[in-house]
Amino acid sequence: MNSIINTFKKREKYWFDKIAPFLGEETVQILKIGNGFGYMSEMISGIHPLLKILDINIYKETINKDEVQLYDGRNIPFEDNSFNISILNLTLHHIPNNLEYFKEVVRVTKNRIILVEETYDNLLQKVHLIFRDWFVNYKAGRSSRLFWSSYFSKKMIKQLISENNLVLTYRYSEKHHSYYKELLVFERNIL
Repeated sequence: MNSIINTFKKREKYWFDKIAPFLGEETVQILKIGNGFGYMSEMISGIHPLLKILDINIYKETINKDEVQLYDGRNIPFEDNSFNISILNLTLHHIPNNLEYFKEVVRVTKNRIILVEETYDNLLQKVHLIFRDWFVNYKAGRSSRLFWSSYFSKKMIKQLISENNLVLTYRYSEKHHSYYKELLVFERNIL
């Protein structure tokens, strides 16, 4: 179990280093949706003490249990435009009806949404991605909610942008096995 947790910790550090330039000044209000074991959240709160963390459950191995606010996974319990930045790190694909849910994320976010997500181009990549997601979560001892329609093709990212009046300001994509891991930074396009 320790080796899989160390793997999670290294991955969270890797993606934290990628998103850190987009986090803004120390005083910005940040919402992190999905906490997992809490490593990335701890890294963010080290430089952004105003961080709020939401999740639907807390794992036994979670390092920041007292900092996580539990919620129903559907309705984000904050007012419109409560946060300058919202972050979802490998979370959105675990949410049923995630395109609708993403509207909730947009609702509570004033400026920027940072999304780290796994994407695919074809059916074989999608099957491989879902299997790997299930397997890694299983090895980590975490029950994982998997929803076939919640995984994003690269084309579906365009749908997120257009349906939510966002501007994609940064995209980093790397091949991971047969599919991709991507960092997407969206800005609210408020007219």
